[in-house]
Amino acid sequence: MAHENPDFFRVQSLCFSAIGVGRRNTGANKVVYFLSFSTVLFMKLGTVMFAIKHANDIMPLCDCLGPTFTAYLGLVRQHNLRSVRQQIWEFVHEFTRIQQHLRPSEQQIVEKYNRIALHLTWAYLISAMVTGTLFVGSALLKFLVSETPDYRLPLLMYFPFSISHPVTFAVFFIWCSVAIFWVVLECVACDSSFGTFCSGLLAHFIVIQRRFEEISTEEDFGSLNSLIQYHAYILGLSKRVISAYKFIILNQLLVSSLLLCMLGFQLVISAGSSEMVVYIAYGMAITIQITYYCYYGSLLEYESLQVHNAVFRCNWYNATTQTQKMLINCMMRSSKPVIAKAGFTQANLPTLNSILNSAGSYVALLMSLLE
Repeated sequence: MAHENPDFFRVQSLCFSAIGVGRRNTGANKVVYFLSFSTVLFMKLGTVMFAIKHANDIMPLCDCLGPTFTAYLGLVRQHNLRSVRQQIWEFVHEFTRIQQHLRPSEQQIVEKYNRIALHLTWAYLISAMVTGTLFVGSALLKFLVSETPDYRLPLLMYFPFSISHPVTFAVFFIWCSVAIFWVVLECVACDSSFGTFCSGLLAHFIVIQRRFEEISTEEDFGSLNSLIQYHAYILGLSKRVISAYKFIILNQLLVSSLLLCMLGFQLVISAGSSEMVVYIAYGMAITIQITYYCYYGSLLEYESLQVHNAVFRCNWYNATTQTQKMLINCMMRSSKPVIAKAGFTQANLPTLNSILNSAGSYVALLMSLLE
């Protein structure tokens, strides 16, 4: 069991355990999953009730809808990760096993991409934690410096009972803070695991390209069968990874433009106030989430398509007719790039550009309504 928690997946493994989606479906994991899911769900209900109560007031409505949509995405992530839990840990095992069968120089390529994914995971985790801390810290600071007791939770919520009693408020404040950080861990576990798997796939596509380009003699062509099988296996693995995350990708891309719209609107309205820091950090966190999927989606599309060019660059003209037919079949297979498609949309950089442009248009629309 030496490869249960490989280095390239260690941070994600800790986040998975923190939300109850560990490798094994133990009783402890079930309890953690239930507590985290129900806590975030209860928080979401509080923000929804606040939104209903203030449906005619655009400013507080935008203030509460952002965390409401974020909590929704967190619940979608956690539920989806649990439903594909076995697949995810199989992916971890497969990537570890494939790397062991590579040449030393090829293993260095995989390790390089694993390091990049690890650095991005840490950066994502830190930025998300900072955002959560700002929400909690700003609410706590307002409570401490206020001359009169300001019983406001880190998020705008409404309950059909009073929480103004000091003990009740303290309990709800701690509960809301824990819920916020559980959402953070759900986002980091899901998004960074997708990025890590895609990073591994990119490394293997590059290894495949180099192997095709190195083919020059008839002896090299003798190992063509195993190389074609390797390529077909990575293509299949790519489709399985995208399939496991496609529901999350669809929800993330659909909701993100609305989130960025509301955050942009709040940022414009709060210009010059201390709340700008919270909105900027929150907006950056949401942008990082979208970029994770779109950036890796574009890279997968590009590198998988480069295999087609690598096959063409090998010395195919020195091969036998039978080998040339095999190469043609391989070129036909690699001419269809891997696309991170989810429903009617796909994760790539043009989609990211469209989301950012749409968010800007929605902000302008909200500003005109406010006037």
